[in-house]
Amino acid sequence: MTIFCVIISTALFAQTTGKLSGKVSDKKTGETIIGGTVKIQGTKTAVSTDVDGRYSLSLAPGKYTFEVSYIGYSTKRITEVEIKANTVTPLNVVLEESKDNNLSEVVITSSYKKESVNTLYLQQKNRAVISDGISADMITRSPDRSTGDVLKRVSGTTIQDNKFVIVRGLSDRYNNASLDNSSLPSTEPNRKAFSFDIVPAGLIDNIVVSKTATPDLNADFAGGSSTSGLE
Repeated sequence: MTIFCVIISTALFAQTTGKLSGKVSDKKTGETIIGGTVKIQGTKTAVSTDVDGRYSLSLAPGKYTFEVSYIGYSTKRITEVEIKANTVTPLNVVLEESKDNNLSEVVITSSYKKESVNTLYLQQKNRAVISDGISADMITRSPDRSTGDVLKRVSGTTIQDNKFVIVRGLSDRYNNASLDNSSLPSTEPNRKAFSFDIVPAGLIDNIVVSKTATPDLNADFAGGSSTSGLE
């Protein structure tokens, strides 16, 4: 009976909580920060970033303020972070090396919306490629239901039949797509194309469309390479 009650309580807790997850990066280099601390302001609840600079926190629904810190970097305070039940809220944070040689703590305050956009700009800035993209915050605020709808908002892209992406006027056969660094296969039997309308917009953390080739990208495109990250 006791075990049964514990199982029920755990299930109810899981249904009434949300999750915050993301990555912490260096503003100058774009490299991920290992061992950074993500803490709820005014509490002892905290978690450290893993070897990939990622973290995850399960929390009750509500609005929170988080403090992200690491040795040698200015602490960043992120306000207006709303956690919803049964929903993953993405929050990627960019930290800047502290210019203060004193031991006093430097705190930089930012909002959730601003930090989401800052992270996308950092990715574009540090990549040796011409690219455009859309951040998690922009996706959340849009009425888009599928990834195909989201791609319409990326500069230089158009969508054919509400599902096939065209980059710089070149048809889908000249483009490729990947999801979390894994290449997406063609969904059509008689053409090289991926149907983006089958991927819900709610699953996507961000989208970046690269328009020039680099060694880290697949060499099978002439128009653009669409890279999507999962929440």
